Amino acid sequence: SHAYGTSTDGVYLHTRSDGKLFNLARLRSKTKVRTVLIREMLFADDAALAAHTVAALQRLSNCFGTACQQFGLTVSLDKTCVCAQGVSTPPAITMDNVLLKTVDSFTYLGSTVTNTLSLDTELDKRLGKANTTMARLTQRVWENRALTLHTKVQVYQACVLSVLLYGSETWSTYVRQEHRLNAFHMRCLRRILGITWRDKVPNSAILQRANIQSIYSI
Repeated sequence: SHAYGTSTDGVYLHTRSDGKLFNLARLRSKTKVRTVLIREMLFADDAALAAHTVAALQRLSNCFGTACQQFGLTVSLDKTCVCAQGVSTPPAITMDNVLLKTVDSFTYLGSTVTNTLSLDTELDKRLGKANTTMARLTQRVWENRALTLHTKVQVYQACVLSVLLYGSETWSTYVRQEHRLNAFHMRCLRRILGITWRDKVPNSAILQRANIQSIYSI
């Protein structure tokens, strides 16, 4: 409130905490509906400003920069970027008379946000990181005969699945994207069990042996 004062710039959200979560008709009610103004999202020393127009975003940036100066804080302009969605020309936003760079995507709280709202970029990174983690544990865990299958699956869930599904609570996935995640999941389980496609073992049997659910059910 100190930084933005009485500014009405930002993104307005209509919320309702009672009733069924996905019953959109309840949001059209004139009672029990709250309107929340979202201007900034803060986490540790990171901040993300949100607005509907270029002019509004510029005003929020000016207010934010002024407040930082008053408290003796410095904004890293090299790490500050602008990502616009649904625009034909890149927006020109300045801070301290410096034009901020415009990007197609950026990482916030470990997740990738794109200007197309597509989840494919984030899934590519999640799959890549999970695959790297899987490869690093090959000799120490997956090929270690001293470890039981139960222990290997527990390590897989803690080290690989956690990386793969990081931030998945906020995902809105398509069927093809869920297929990609589940295909990777099954390949990892087959590798842990030492079963190849030549063995002709169905996925249902793999899940039963590993005592784990598919990605669709997790």
